[in-house]
Amino acid sequence: MTARSRTPADRAAATIDTPVGPVRITVAGGVVAAVDHVQDPADDTPPTDKLLRRAIRQIEEYFAGRRRRFDLPMAPAASLFQQRVRQAIIDIPYGEAASYGGVAHILNSGPRAVGQACGRNDLVLLVPCHRVIGAGGTLGGYGSTSGLERKRRLLEFEGYPGKFSAN
Repeated sequence: MTARSRTPADRAAATIDTPVGPVRITVAGGVVAAVDHVQDPADDTPPTDKLLRRAIRQIEEYFAGRRRRFDLPMAPAASLFQQRVRQAIIDIPYGEAASYGGVAHILNSGPRAVGQACGRNDLVLLVPCHRVIGAGGTLGGYGSTSGLERKRRLLEFEGYPGKFSAN
């Protein structure tokens, strides 16, 4: 994987190539502020921020099969509910999946609210919302229509044994 970075003011960002396409990592204020799937990589400047390099290394370890959980400081979730959803998603073990309804049951909430919180996840991979699927094995959502193939590839990469039905 190659890294490309941009560094405006107190933020640092790098885009790395991964098996599921380019991923942009942004750090600011001593935390990972965002990890997003992107269409086009940024420029070719090597990342110099220590936390950014650490995040890149951990994501590369994940895709090399040497890491199953991330150990990085993350920006706080936007709301208490999103914080609870985030933790429930992080708690889904590598290679497994939970339904939106199952996560909602744990949180005493509704599946639609969990899906909306997943849709607001700006820390993909670190908060593995790809592990949350619809009832009956549907993939549910993942950013966009093309994101569903990425979600399927991430679940298959992790060895998720389930079969997927059409959305």
